[in-house]
Formats: sequence, C-alpha cells, structure tokens
Amino acid sequence: MITSTSNPHIKEIRKLSQRKYRRESGLFYVEGLRPITSALNHAAQVTELIYCPELLESEFGWELLQRAQQQGIATLEVSRPVFESISLKEGPQGLAALVRQTVQDLSAHTEVQGLWVALEGVQDPGNLGSVLRTLDAIGGSGMVLVGDGTDATHPTSVRASMGAIFTIPVFQTSLDNFITWKKDHPVGLIGAVCGDVPDYRSYNYERDMLLFMGSEQKGLPPQAQDVCTGLVTIPMIGSVDSLNLANATSVLLYEIFDQLHPLRKK
Repeated sequence: MITSTSNPHIKEIRKLSQRKYRRESGLFYVEGLRPITSALNHAAQVTELIYCPELLESEFGWELLQRAQQQGIATLEVSRPVFESISLKEGPQGLAALVRQTVQDLSAHTEVQGLWVALEGVQDPGNLGSVLRTLDAIGGSGMVLVGDGTDATHPTSVRASMGAIFTIPVFQTSLDNFITWKKDHPVGLIGAVCGDVPDYRSYNYERDMLLFMGSEQKGLPPQAQDVCTGLVTIPMIGSVDSLNLANATSVLLYEIFDQLHPLRKK
C-alpha cells in the first residue's frame, strides 16, 4: 500500500489534471464506479486501477477491481489520505483508473454514419462532457472537436460524460481542416446560430448528419457558417438571449431524435 502523498507515481497521477501532462503521457484520469464500468465494458485501454480499501465500500466496486485484475490490468492500493489527494470528488468511492487516450484525427475518417456533433471552440469541459452524455443517450455516433478549446479527457469533461467518453468516438481537428474535410464529404452539416434563420423545429433533419455548435461566448464564426448545408435557431421569448451550450445542444439533439425516431401511437 502506498501511504505517502509525495510518492512519485502519485505525483504523476495528480499532474493529469493539467492538459500538458495528459498530452505528454497519453493518459487521463477517471474516477467513480459508473465511468470505470463503462471503460471496462467498452474495451477502453485501462492501464491501472487505483483503489483505497477504506473508501471502497461498494460490493460492486470490489467486483470491478477483481474483474480488472482478471483482465491483467495493474492495480495499486493506496491509503485514504493518498486517494483523497488525487480524488476530484467530494465523498470519493475509493476507485479510480488511468486510461490511455484514443482521440483521433478527423482527416483519417472518411464516412459519417448516424448523428454526430461538432463543437467549435468549446471552452467549458462540463459542457463538453454533458454533450457527450446526451449524444450517447440519443444513440449518436461521434463527436468532432473543432479548433482551440478544452479537451474531452479533462477531468470535468470525463465526469460530466458519465461514461460516454468511452462510448462515443471523439475526433480532433482545426477549423480550417474541418472546412476542407466537409468540402470533401457531402454530408449534412446543420449549424445552430442566433439570427434570422429557420426555427429548429421546422427543419427536416437527415439520418446521417453533423450538428455544428459554436463556442459559449462567440457562437459559430462566419467561415464555419459558410460551410454548413443548413442553419437553424432556437427561438427565445424571455429576457435572456442565449442558452447554455450543453442545454442548447440537448434541445436540438432531441428534436432530431424525435424526427428520426417518432413516438409510435397505439
């Protein structure tokens, strides 16, 4: 059992809260029973499980640990103070994992099937993770992170995704490369904007398409709008002039879901 919070390996784990060290190591930190279950269920490259016997009170958590050991995944036992020093949660459950990143370059992907979301310049990792979670809920197929912004392996994004980080393929590209890629791929790209464009409820969405959302502060830039095959807006009649990015994306995704999977009347 590791009992020192100054242990070199523990220090390296704590560094994964910073994007620089996630990039250098190719790893990211995952905490909690649900996301770790998702990682194991979907064959994520889990390199190590860290556990604290004093905090790991759940029988299911012990079963997860045993399952990982049977799969040959390294496990590391730590004391409560050590686990709390790496934990990002209030009331930690005593189980965390290190997972290898699998974010892919969009240029290598040639075909879009199903419903995808592209996020341009997203800054809030909580929004990113929430969109991943909603995209999984409606049976989405992929996410593209466009331009400069936060990354899907940020601890807050991982936590907000509730395991969807392991079920939805994530691609990364620059805005210029995305525009070039779109010109080479005749797939529907529907951008969400504020302006005099059709109400999102009046648009007929395709089964294979990308929903293009802009950053929290600036929205979709003009060059991104120009490459879209259609633009829609969410009408608002109250005093606020915008919605949270994750909420707006959820509204649009469920409208698309409703059109593609209509409720069957008895």
